[in-house]
Amino acid sequence: MQVKDESLSGSRSRVTFRPLLAVTLVVIVYGSLYPFDFRIPPVGAGPLRALLDSWAMRPGRSDFLGNILLYLPLGCFGMLSLPRPVNGAFRIFLVCAGGAGLSATMELAQYFDIGRVTSADDVYANVLGTVVGALAANSAFRCWRLPFASGIASRPVPALLIAALAADRLYPYVPATDLHKYWAALKPVILDPSLSPVAALRHTVVWLTCFSFISAVVGERRSAVVAPAFCCCILAARVMIVDAVLSFDEIAGAAAAICLHPIMLTLTGRRRAGALFATLAAVVVVERLQPFQFQPITRDFGWIPFRSLLGGSVAVNVMAFFEKAFLYGSLLELFAEAGGRPRTALSLVGGMLLATSWAELYLPGRSAEITDFVILLLLAGGFALVRPYPVGSARWTPHSD
Repeated sequence: MQVKDESLSGSRSRVTFRPLLAVTLVVIVYGSLYPFDFRIPPVGAGPLRALLDSWAMRPGRSDFLGNILLYLPLGCFGMLSLPRPVNGAFRIFLVCAGGAGLSATMELAQYFDIGRVTSADDVYANVLGTVVGALAANSAFRCWRLPFASGIASRPVPALLIAALAADRLYPYVPATDLHKYWAALKPVILDPSLSPVAALRHTVVWLTCFSFISAVVGERRSAVVAPAFCCCILAARVMIVDAVLSFDEIAGAAAAICLHPIMLTLTGRRRAGALFATLAAVVVVERLQPFQFQPITRDFGWIPFRSLLGGSVAVNVMAFFEKAFLYGSLLELFAEAGGRPRTALSLVGGMLLATSWAELYLPGRSAEITDFVILLLLAGGFALVRPYPVGSARWTPHSD
């Protein structure tokens, strides 16, 4: 009977994660070959020679980390999509070989894509990301004695949203050992402690939302300790991360969230989720429409998804993606935890994003495009695939310890 249950579990896992693997492949191909403007270079030794000649090039830190993050889901979902009876080491080898082959293929194709550069250091980073993702998936789904592993397995969506917030706050994930850097990170808090009520409120709502997801994973009683500890660890880590700077608004918002969290725990799960959904939705709308200086002249709406995220600074784009993933994913999850239907949540949040994106046509310095709505669709599809059972169903009960 035990063998049968394991077989069913493995079959269910493959059905769940193979669509996510397919979506990851589409995202990698799209991000690697955009803008799909191919031509044969008039000069050059060819794609293979260009790739081999770049083997000793030193990559930029942001580009290297961005390429690792791009292929990390490939390694994770690839491991979870392969049949369980296959040996673990052999599965890791297959996934890493596939990631290396895909990366090399994309780099060779970029030789013919205007605006893209064929470089071996991207292959190194992509393979490293695939290896890290495969090893993480192999260990996380086998070592059930890890802290809160059962909570993460039963509530994967809140766990993923917590990870997205951490990924946004801790980029570029490189610690510094220079004491002057620590002082530079704290200088705005100590020497210029100016408070912006709107920014502080935003940080408060974001942290309260994160604390609510921590409660779903570890239980409400444990979250009274785990949530403030997690927040303090993130803030302390930001002091040590290269190029990261703390603001007084960030400190004030985190402190307010820590003080309000015990009060939020007195509410029922649905009331707490409903209040957080309404507040977070208001914060998102205000943030997207600031400074509310609408102009009569409009620009063209961008119907090509991820156009802005694929240009400009890699560091800014990576943080923007994780921030959007947390905000929009949190709205979907909070609405579901409040008792709403996932389809209704998608319609409501999607309509809000489309309306504000269209309003950005009249705002100076904004990029009005379809990207945010596409990100929401990807999040909704991913949540539907990884959620063990529907939120709000008879089987769903929040952890209360």
